[in-house]
Amino acid sequence: MDADAGEHELAWRFHQHVVGDVDALKRRGYNPTYFLGMIRQHGSAVAVTKILLSSSRHTTYGFQRLWEMGELGRSVEFTALLPWFAALFTNDELDEARSRLALHEFPVEERLVSATADPPGWVSQ
Repeated sequence: MDADAGEHELAWRFHQHVVGDVDALKRRGYNPTYFLGMIRQHGSAVAVTKILLSSSRHTTYGFQRLWEMGELGRSVEFTALLPWFAALFTNDELDEARSRLALHEFPVEERLVSATADPPGWVSQ
């Protein structure tokens, strides 16, 4: 598989992961309609994540809502930091994601270690 095809598949898997989290959040009573509209407008969850991470607004309503729900592990900020998705983002974007989570006292390293211990089946070990 060439690099472009690999990146396209990785972006698709990121999108599927994020949308799967949206379904779980809807079951808990939160429907992130603005975020879903951004995905429709920009065409991919990766593009929207890049926009959100480059925003001068430190966090969005959605991020705040996830924090209130104790669900920052479902945020695009955390998802971008997962080792199997990190290649989709720049170091600056990943630093911003980590910073936002840390400012909200989210245990980033602990959760990354936990996630890495049980990666998705498609991740080559």
